[in-house]
Amino acid sequence: MNSHNCISSDVKMGENVRLSNFINLYGCEIGNNTKIGAFVEIQKNARIGDSCKISSHSFICEGVVIEDGVFIGHGVMFINDSYPRATTLDGELQTESDWKVERTVIKKGASIGSGTTILSNITVGENAMVGAGSVVTKDVPRNAIVAGNPARVLRLIEPVDTKPDVGAIPFLDLVPPHLELESELVQVFRSGLHTAGFVGGPMVEKFENSFAMFCDVGHCVAVSSGTDALRFALMASGVHSGDVVVTVPNTFIATTEAISQAGAIPEFVDIDEHTLNMSVERLQLYLERDCARDSSGRLMSLRSGRQVAAVVTVHLYGQMADMDPILRLASQYGLQVIEDACQAHGAEYFSRDLNRWMKAGSMGRAAAFSFYPGKNLGACGEGGAVTTNDAELAGTIKMLRDHGQAKKYYHEMEGYNGRMDAIQAGLLQVKLPHLARWTEQRRSRAVEYSRLLAASEAIALPYEPPWSRAVYHLYVTRSNDREGLMSHLKHAGIDTGIHYPIPLHLQNAYASLNYGRGAFPVAERAAAEIISLPMFPQLSARQQNKVAVEVLAFASKSLLGTGR
Repeated sequence: MNSHNCISSDVKMGENVRLSNFINLYGCEIGNNTKIGAFVEIQKNARIGDSCKISSHSFICEGVVIEDGVFIGHGVMFINDSYPRATTLDGELQTESDWKVERTVIKKGASIGSGTTILSNITVGENAMVGAGSVVTKDVPRNAIVAGNPARVLRLIEPVDTKPDVGAIPFLDLVPPHLELESELVQVFRSGLHTAGFVGGPMVEKFENSFAMFCDVGHCVAVSSGTDALRFALMASGVHSGDVVVTVPNTFIATTEAISQAGAIPEFVDIDEHTLNMSVERLQLYLERDCARDSSGRLMSLRSGRQVAAVVTVHLYGQMADMDPILRLASQYGLQVIEDACQAHGAEYFSRDLNRWMKAGSMGRAAAFSFYPGKNLGACGEGGAVTTNDAELAGTIKMLRDHGQAKKYYHEMEGYNGRMDAIQAGLLQVKLPHLARWTEQRRSRAVEYSRLLAASEAIALPYEPPWSRAVYHLYVTRSNDREGLMSHLKHAGIDTGIHYPIPLHLQNAYASLNYGRGAFPVAERAAAEIISLPMFPQLSARQQNKVAVEVLAFASKSLLGTGR
């Protein structure tokens, strides 16, 4: 002890520890090269690592472990009891024997901003940053930036990489978002185990309500997959066996599988050259040239002789189709419009007819979403949902997904086993509040790709019309030498994808439809040129730079090879 400090004899002090005035230390351990600011108190059984900085007026209570290289700002308060009380049940002042100290750990390299309060039984992960004035109520993931009351994850910090190269770049990396939310996701599993609520129930209903609000619709029905979502939406909308449903050939086969499984027949129209979504002009031409009214006024396909019942618009790659004219044509010809929004969670479209932005899933009679793990909002397994503003249609889908039951063992129709697992709904509920941030990160990455690659002659970049706010489930470019570019990028350690290499009308699965090569030239040409570059929210600037450098290098090599 001196005239300015109170330091008990049981303090274990490392070498080169710098102490300011008016500090109170007892029964604690302080590592080498650490600095303790003025008016700091560190209680017994607390441990401070090497090379830490503890700023003035902070209180570090018993049970706190601060690892090496940690920064603690001014006035940071730690708590070691979840339910602190002044007195016992008998009205006596509590003593040490009346409470249990709960451990708190600040991992190596973390930074805690001034004025932060950290509750007990908390771990702040390695290299994490806690914003000033935050109240930390739960574990902070490593490399995360959190802030607020309660503190929430704002983003992840790109770890410092001392290597000259970023290494291999995956097409999609699903690990970071799950590590970011690990404690909350694990709690969903615990809740399922503790309640044995595995099918239906509160977790499913809560997610349905939340996702309906997210999509700006009145109803959401959670189902087992995106394929079931589209199939049930078609069936509930009145599509019957043998009806024709019009869609596009440039999509994943689940679109047409759902049509076939609903008993209908898919017929195709070509896609727009720029957006790669349904061409309004080709849809109009199909309805005017390839269809006719029968004697009863039904719209019949001249190709198959079947009644045309619906249009499935696919919001491919995370960008909505041009819905206003599609809806007008559908209304003119008496057709249902079902949105395949399986890649478009949160995508928006400015409706010139309604003079406002509309969400994917809110414009057709119904819409189908997939929560396959790789989607922008993905489960940890399979899942899907139907959104609609039609209460009766939603009720029908609820029966279809559950063996046709209106209530248990009372079957209004034959149905299917198409329910969403409760745990998957709980996991999606945890992820949904983060979707807007992840979407903005995807949009930011897309803007950066477009900036970096604007001068490249090797690829054509995605087109986003002024009426679209795409969510970039995929960043799909086009190249006249796709195989050469993919080979070059693979050699550089960069994964790419093709979505999709063979249009559906040329797939063996649909040979019976008798479409020949050349039937849909835009889709066929796109299928030979499209290449998807790495795209995920945590894609770093350095990784994007490497992709751009290699694409530009391939472009230069190609130009030299042609003598241009």
